[in-house]
Amino acid sequence: MSADPIDTLLDEPVFADPWPEAVFIAAVDACLDVLLARFPRYADFVRDRTGGISPRPIETMERIAALPPLFLPVLKGFRFELPGDVQTAVELTSSGTTGAASVVPLDEPSMRRRVDAMAAVYGGLGIGADDIQALAFLMDPATTRMAGSVVIDAVLRAMPQVHSIQYLARQRNGKPDFSLPEAIEAVTEAASQGPVLLVGYPALIAAAVHGMRETGAGRLPLPQGSFVLTGGGWKSSLPGVQLDQGEFRRLVADFFEIGPRAVRDMFGLSECPAVFVQCDRGHYHAPVFVHAQAIDPESGEEEEPGKTGLLQLTTPLTTSYPLLKILTTDKVVINRGCDCGLATPYIVPRGRASVARFETCAMKIGQAVG
Repeated sequence: MSADPIDTLLDEPVFADPWPEAVFIAAVDACLDVLLARFPRYADFVRDRTGGISPRPIETMERIAALPPLFLPVLKGFRFELPGDVQTAVELTSSGTTGAASVVPLDEPSMRRRVDAMAAVYGGLGIGADDIQALAFLMDPATTRMAGSVVIDAVLRAMPQVHSIQYLARQRNGKPDFSLPEAIEAVTEAASQGPVLLVGYPALIAAAVHGMRETGAGRLPLPQGSFVLTGGGWKSSLPGVQLDQGEFRRLVADFFEIGPRAVRDMFGLSECPAVFVQCDRGHYHAPVFVHAQAIDPESGEEEEPGKTGLLQLTTPLTTSYPLLKILTTDKVVINRGCDCGLATPYIVPRGRASVARFETCAMKIGQAVG
């Protein structure tokens, strides 16, 4: 067991029941302690939004609830100055497909925790339990700093059961480059050698499936233990490719003969070290190291279960930047009672809210940190 309160949280079973509330609270307190000392502007923001009341020590969930969140659109336009004791190991960027791209600086401990957290989620859901080859329908991290590519690459390389990784897309001259013939050849070859993990953008995976069908292949069975793991890209489209998530799941499961429960999607943000991965019933369960809430943006209060609100995430794994508690523009419902057997809450995405609707809220937060 780790003596560090934050790392101790990562020692917990990733979908623990009951949720280790005391361990989570201790991790939040330790993370906040570091952030307040490192980022004076953030400390001023917290004090201003709490009426000058000292936020520490964090000893209860009520104290966590009193911490003000940073509104995600504001974070995309405002950068906290990094102190001298933060040695950046990697800067992650978001895709920027729905607005301005964000930049997240991570030191070695913060990056390590992010990788450990995602690997724990994969393991907790049985993804990559066997020796497996990974074919990544993602930008080669040697050509990009996009969060999805960089973090997934680090996770796959940290998993001993992943014995090879091949990237099928890359960034060339600032533009994405994807070769369909290369992807078809790679998938066909990998399928002949053992279990395969296809991971990446659903548009590219769907394009490969349609391409193989056009060559006359009705199906390409993948060996038992194979998975298809998608992340982002549902708003993208290619000629002849319909990216409805349910239809995609059925298309891929049928073509690769792996069953729909082996086709999972990931939901995450570059600003949050926690990733939500679908269980075999298609639900995005919250891992132990994140407190996910649906928030009424007008009142700032948590919505009742089953009601739609903006996704708020409290995740005490990043100490290199003030990302402890963020309020996103993702509309979600928080539910419990999944048939997969996991007792942890899960989020149901409901699309994105218009930032303009919450301009007043954003302005207030922006003025506080700007």
